[in-house]
Amino acid sequence: MASKRLFTSSFIRKYSTNKAIFLTEKQLQSIGSEKEGELLVKEITINSVPYVRGSKEAAFGSKRMGCVELPKPMIQSITDIIEGHDKRLIRTDALRLYDALRSTSRVSREALDEFDGSRDAKKQRKSAETVIEPHKVLYGPRESVAYLAGVLPSTYAAITNVLNEIAGRLSDFKPQSMLDFGTGPGTAIWVAKNVFQIDNCVGIDLSEDMLRIAERLEESLKMGNEKPIEFKRYLPYDPKASKTDLVISAFTLGDIESTALQKSTLEQLWAQTGDVLVLIERGTPIGFTNIARARQWILDAEGSNAHVVAPCSHDHPCPLLFSPEAKPNKFWCHFSQRVQRPSFLMKTKHSKSNTEDAKYSYVVLRRGKRPVGNNTMETEAYHWPRLIQPPLKRNGHVVMDVCSKEGEIQRMVISKSQGKIPYRDARKIMWGDLLPHQSKNKVVTRFSKGEIDQQDEYN
Repeated sequence: MASKRLFTSSFIRKYSTNKAIFLTEKQLQSIGSEKEGELLVKEITINSVPYVRGSKEAAFGSKRMGCVELPKPMIQSITDIIEGHDKRLIRTDALRLYDALRSTSRVSREALDEFDGSRDAKKQRKSAETVIEPHKVLYGPRESVAYLAGVLPSTYAAITNVLNEIAGRLSDFKPQSMLDFGTGPGTAIWVAKNVFQIDNCVGIDLSEDMLRIAERLEESLKMGNEKPIEFKRYLPYDPKASKTDLVISAFTLGDIESTALQKSTLEQLWAQTGDVLVLIERGTPIGFTNIARARQWILDAEGSNAHVVAPCSHDHPCPLLFSPEAKPNKFWCHFSQRVQRPSFLMKTKHSKSNTEDAKYSYVVLRRGKRPVGNNTMETEAYHWPRLIQPPLKRNGHVVMDVCSKEGEIQRMVISKSQGKIPYRDARKIMWGDLLPHQSKNKVVTRFSKGEIDQQDEYN
């Protein structure tokens, strides 16, 4: 701090504006008087070094994006479609959809046969008594409208989070075409158009009624000279046709009955993928299992010619499904995205809350080898561990379960003594974020590296 100096009030008026001047009440009164008084001025030096709160790496690896809101034109278009139908029937059909979704997310009855008398087993057996038999709903005209009114916002939120992560992580990915398998009302297409500005879009869905809903939405949401979306009932395959930059299958694999048919469908989707394939399922044990198996099918078929962009930090078998310690019915990889409920969804659910959390599992696969070297943040992020559940923030340290580059689920601890920036990054980190720091404390392996039995693979 500079030494004290005495100046007159006339000098203070001309004093530089980037200096701080501290005056007492009596000195302030003397400024307004006609009498020139002597004032005590303290000159404070300004430090030019910026204050660093968190690392840019942590900001780059952050997955959170706040509460997702559906675009107002889409809300209005959906409201207009719903207005022409009986609201009570819409709610009844929506409840049937919710029951069908819940029925295919619980622990199977066969798994309950191994009852060991533990507290968890008793809870599972008790819940199984009230579980509806697993079943699926065929999407006719009523079910399609109910899906629009009761399910679309949560799927829109999950897809938005995943595609925004891709846009932030892959600076060289500028897709010009996309294929949406199981498009429904075209949810993934509208998200992709918003994130990547794609014009050449194809939507595939088996339900003609769903495709009619999608066409009505396109008619009301189309702007300017946009190229029309091509909606089809079946997945075309032409070996000579050019591949699609972005292929998405969102909340569709779980509707395919058999594992063999899932694998066949996935092979067709990958054959049409020119760059990036995105698979999203519900954040349930079954949804996660479908994603983990599909991920392994691609990696086994392509070897080093394909790699995982997210959420995994490795290309090894998923430890939460294929490791000896894995119990996917109790601990599985999934994430959450909050979405603001539009008024039509609140009416359908008879809810007073205007937000809900969409749980989902996903994987992003890209053609080519996993990037290494060149020391750029984008490349290094491929090897950063990812939080697979919310962190435990304690006094002076943060405990985190992460998916590591070694192909293991590890428990890390970042303490205050590790440094101001690593500790602040750990305090601000959230479920699903990438952690750009290593723990100086001992790392505990919770789930070891996955191992695949080639004899009964994926059965």
